[in-house]
Amino acid sequence: MSYSRFAVGLRRLLNHPGRVAFICMIIFGVSIVLNGNLWRLWGLHRDFDRITTEISDSKKATLDLEVQLKQAKDPAFIERQARDKLDLAGEHDLVFVFPEQ
Repeated sequence: MSYSRFAVGLRRLLNHPGRVAFICMIIFGVSIVLNGNLWRLWGLHRDFDRITTEISDSKKATLDLEVQLKQAKDPAFIERQARDKLDLAGEHDLVFVFPEQ
């Protein structure tokens, strides 16, 4: 007799499409959480944001390096760097040498 009550109750439940849809959504949500797909999807989204940021940073660095490369091809820049970093003098520069005491 309890089987027939269960069958009647199940039939009444299945006659209401809104309730069936709600139960299906609950089962679907529980299966996604328990399966771990939701966690993986969140991790992929986080990785996508990180990689997008790294790509934009790399593009900015590439542009900066291209500007520096253009500067390095300029003879005036090379001469200025040689004077500043290597303590070299130009052809018409006056150089003072002081003895150390």
